[in-house]
Amino acid sequence: GCMLDGVLYPFGEISRTEDCLTCSCSKQEMHCCSLYHTPVNYDKETCKIIFNKKNCDYEVVQKDSSKPCSFYTRI
Repeated sequence: GCMLDGVLYPFGEISRTEDCLTCSCSKQEMHCCSLYHTPVNYDKETCKIIFNKKNCDYEVVQKDSSKPCSFYTRI
């Protein structure tokens, strides 16, 4: 198997790790990609980002009320 962050994963495709990655594990190597997109271009003065590990996604919310911010992009 492959070791990632102290966790042993079996050879083959891993649909989701504990850190919200999707990976391919072989005898030669392990490749991983994130399952989420990082918010950019949001109003950092009035909004903040919170990572929801259960959903593997970021939420962009207003700092003072936690209501969703209306405009942002993701990469």
